[in-house]
Amino acid sequence: MAGWRDESGRLHAWRVGRRRLAWRPRFPQGTWLAGGDGGPFELLVLPFFVLIVLGYLVTWLAALLATVVVWPYRAVSGRWPVVAYPLGSSPVAQDDQRGDRPYRRQVTSRAAGAALTRQWARHIEQHGHPEPAPPPTR
Repeated sequence: MAGWRDESGRLHAWRVGRRRLAWRPRFPQGTWLAGGDGGPFELLVLPFFVLIVLGYLVTWLAALLATVVVWPYRAVSGRWPVVAYPLGSSPVAQDDQRGDRPYRRQVTSRAAGAALTRQWARHIEQHGHPEPAPPPTR
C-alpha cells in the first residue's frame, strides 16, 4: 500500500503489488441496493438481493479455485502481473485519464514484481500516481 498527500493535505491510498488472485471479483454496483422506503416493493427486491450476494460469493469461490491453476502457470511462464489502483472513491481515480482501470504491467519474475512494486510505491508517494509504462518497442 502506498499513500500520497495532495495540495490540500488529503491522503490518497493506493494498493500496489503483484496480482495474487486469478481475478478480483467485484460486487455489483447499483443505487437500488441503497434501500428503500420500507414498502411492499422491498419484499420483492430482497430475494433478488440474496441471489446477487450468493452469486458474488460463488464468483469469489471460482476466483480462488482458478488461482490454484493460475499460480503454477505464472511460475512456469514467468509472467507475473503487477497492479496499482487507488483505494476507495479517490479523486485520483476520477481525475486520471485512465479512469478506474488499474495500472498493470507484466514482469518476468517474482523478484522483478517486487522491485516494480517498490518503484511504483516510491513514485506514488512523490507524484501521486505510478510511473507510466514505457512505450512498446518493435
